[in-house]
Amino acid sequence: MTESDRRFAGLADDLKPRELLERAADPSYVPDAALLAIILKTGTEGMDVYALARRLIDAFGSVKQLMACDCRTLELRIAEWNAANPERPIRGIGHVKCLELAAAFELGRRWSRMTPEEVRSRLVDTPEAAYKVFKGAFAPGDEKEELYALLLDVRLHPLRTPIRISRGTSDSAPAFARDVFKEALKWGASAVMVAHNHPSGDLEPSKGDLDFTRRLVELGEIAQIRLLDHLIVAPSRADPESHRSIRGTHPELFA
Repeated sequence: MTESDRRFAGLADDLKPRELLERAADPSYVPDAALLAIILKTGTEGMDVYALARRLIDAFGSVKQLMACDCRTLELRIAEWNAANPERPIRGIGHVKCLELAAAFELGRRWSRMTPEEVRSRLVDTPEAAYKVFKGAFAPGDEKEELYALLLDVRLHPLRTPIRISRGTSDSAPAFARDVFKEALKWGASAVMVAHNHPSGDLEPSKGDLDFTRRLVELGEIAQIRLLDHLIVAPSRADPESHRSIRGTHPELFA
């Protein structure tokens, strides 16, 4: 950021959020709190909207962490913050305001998702490339595990967008493994990537995750369709470490 940009950011204390955005030659330099304040529209008793936006960002740690939330998660996190910080509560953001914020955040996520055409044009030959395709399928704040399969042609381009194989915890992992390869055979796939989410945010694979991966490898050998990797993703995490490759951490399963 240049010195002039720093001076512009410093105007946030003197100008209203809408004025900041109106005067900005480059909106990317408008402070996060000012943009959030425009969405919030109004403050609350004893706190203007800009201060409220700053406190909301403080409560979630960052704008990225805030935008990763759905309505229910917003409400829960605000309640947790208020219980832990009675001297700095967040007031005036009830259910309706959380819905409005969640809607704005979801629009942003939809804009960033790949279209089916973009998905099919991708080369998916690394865990990072796979994650970029998978991540749009998982909803932040979802408390149930979901399993998705990405079906690839011989050149490792997706045949279509990720297919949801299952939702919710279950002990019928072998059945889900068969369902992965049913879809792969139906679409004529040459290789498969799978991914499932950990709502807790913990990226460490469980024993069940490893057993399921081993079963997928075995069925892949029978079907002559390679399992390239099994990713664990944490869509609620905004840091770069938001997914983990089981092939990378347990290569012996794929030997």
